[in-house]
Amino acid sequence: MLDTRARWETSAWLAARGSFCVRAARTDGHRDDRVTETIFCDPAPAALDTIGPPLLPDKPQPYALPPDPQEQKIILVGTVRGDITSVSVTMFGQTATSTVHRLPATGDRQVGAYAVWLPRSGPERDGMKLSDITAVIGRNAAGSIVAQL
Repeated sequence: MLDTRARWETSAWLAARGSFCVRAARTDGHRDDRVTETIFCDPAPAALDTIGPPLLPDKPQPYALPPDPQEQKIILVGTVRGDITSVSVTMFGQTATSTVHRLPATGDRQVGAYAVWLPRSGPERDGMKLSDITAVIGRNAAGSIVAQL
């Protein structure tokens, strides 16, 4: 479980075919015409296939959840490799920090995922562009910066 926010749970995993999957589900029991569960699977960053130093392979990806244009925040989900225990993401001048959750991986690889909620803005479908993310910083358990974008 990456994140539990009022009415939503978010989880992630590495799929057998080299995909990184994210699941978001409504948890308020509300059953109306809105989506109650969504699963997205995209190719996992190639850097997660190797053992190496701590790394943030890419900026976190936006997921249009909840699928509600009135929602003021959007969830961003990203991956890490190595000894990164928390990640801070800055977008539109605001920073959110998340704990990294380890994902099962083969071959002694250390792979993890994180999720942050940040304000959305602008006309794009997700209310943001990747270029709106101005900093991504990974820290180890001691709080030292070990990776950044």
